[in-house]
Amino acid sequence: MHARNRTDSRFPRRRPAVLGLVGVTATLALAACGSTSSGGSNNNDATAASATPVADKIVKGGTLTVSGVDPGTAVDPLTTASPAGTGIVAAVAEQLTRIAADGSAQPVLADKWSVSGDGKTWTFHVRQGVTFQDGTPLTPKDVVASYDRIIAPKSPSPGKSSFAGLLKDVIAAADGESVDFHLARPFSDFPALTAGSNTYILPADYKAGSWEKHPVGTGPFVVKQYSRGQSVHYEANPSYWDKAHLYLGALDFKLYKDAQARVLALQSGEIDSLIGEPVEASLTAALDPSKFEVATVPNAGFTAFALRADQAPFDDVKVRQAIAWALDREGIVKTVLGGAGTLGNDTVYGPVYQIKPRGLAQRQQDPAKVKELLGGKTVSFTITASPADETLATVIQQQLNQVGGFKVKIKILPSSEYYADGNDAPWLSAPATLTYWASRPSPSQYNNFLYFKSSDWNASKYSNPELEKLSAQYDATTDQAKRQELVDQIAKIEYDEVPVIVPAFGKSKTFSSKKVHGLHLLPSSTLYTGVWVG
Repeated sequence: MHARNRTDSRFPRRRPAVLGLVGVTATLALAACGSTSSGGSNNNDATAASATPVADKIVKGGTLTVSGVDPGTAVDPLTTASPAGTGIVAAVAEQLTRIAADGSAQPVLADKWSVSGDGKTWTFHVRQGVTFQDGTPLTPKDVVASYDRIIAPKSPSPGKSSFAGLLKDVIAAADGESVDFHLARPFSDFPALTAGSNTYILPADYKAGSWEKHPVGTGPFVVKQYSRGQSVHYEANPSYWDKAHLYLGALDFKLYKDAQARVLALQSGEIDSLIGEPVEASLTAALDPSKFEVATVPNAGFTAFALRADQAPFDDVKVRQAIAWALDREGIVKTVLGGAGTLGNDTVYGPVYQIKPRGLAQRQQDPAKVKELLGGKTVSFTITASPADETLATVIQQQLNQVGGFKVKIKILPSSEYYADGNDAPWLSAPATLTYWASRPSPSQYNNFLYFKSSDWNASKYSNPELEKLSAQYDATTDQAKRQELVDQIAKIEYDEVPVIVPAFGKSKTFSSKKVHGLHLLPSSTLYTGVWVG
């Protein structure tokens, strides 16, 4: 996998102002209060329905109006990378699983799954009685074809990166109701990957690029009118498999030129919610919280401050550690994230993951420690970034220069230049870079991309066989106690060696009209079950 696939979900999608926050995920969710669907890594069997709210309060048949920033291109489940494109598709199409608030994979089109003894074959049972909106039954053949499109050698799908070097093939199981995923190596978080980018299940005969003309899926809504760049009108799917929990009668998805226009639309009552696509804190600051329902959720996305560990001055671990201890992380959360964030501690294990590192002191700005680590020398370097991270680059520059021992400059390149094709692109080759990594369903993906010697996306050029060994052991086990021990060891290496500084994780925040009920934020997916307007 090479860097030239810049539509991958790791990239900031040329982050426009609406995504101009460090660590903001591109996808939020609509879900019912108190999700009770039980899922997990081994043999889980439960409906995907959320807990039913108090019956006498439910209003059925209403219309919910949501919004997004016009993606500017055709929308297709296989290739869409924009938040609005994902939101448009998610009302119609579904995935095998979804990620719950606790970070676990939960059943959707797969109602249970199991893994072989060697950890290399995952078997997903396809939920029975599900049909596409055209009445065609969902079968294992559709699941196989959907994944074959994603992992094909010339696949244009951003979702391909999640399975590169991992998923060998997908075949229909002998029972006629299941699908076998054959892996190149054990990967205990595999169910979470089936909720990842572009993993929507489409008919076996689906033709890429045809979705806008013939929107199809197994989801809760049917497209009735599609006006590219303007709006999509949906009506409830009368044959939806979870119809008992679908209270809405219709859904309108309106598109706007920018985030500010969306905020104004909410204020005027033109839309019901900003959910579905994050909005910069400065744009929502004027909204009166007493007039809206406000929800926040942490996410796993972050901006990686990568330091070239293979060349001076960053080949000296003490220099890298000094930079890490020189940062005022609370100041970064306040200044760059508008207060909507959590402190990072130089590991990839964000607040959304079920297993978090133990025993690591939270780094905070410590000038005395910086002075001790630098031993009286002054370190000079330049931070290279795209315009999306200019604010963060400026804040880091100011903090390091003020602490002392550093002379830091910044270089801001156009996104097209920063993310140019090839492994010599600035984001991969400059001595110190800031690159946003969108939320991933498994922390192992971050480890594989950021720290492995073989990774084309290892901007720090860091190499540590012990870390790679521990990561492989983590991927191979489903024992939670063992996984915790391994996370502790992996995170300790990342924390001590610090080739990548993670100063903060973002929080997604949204505002909704008080007439909308059952709206909650999740790390990924978009659900419309359990939501009503009244």
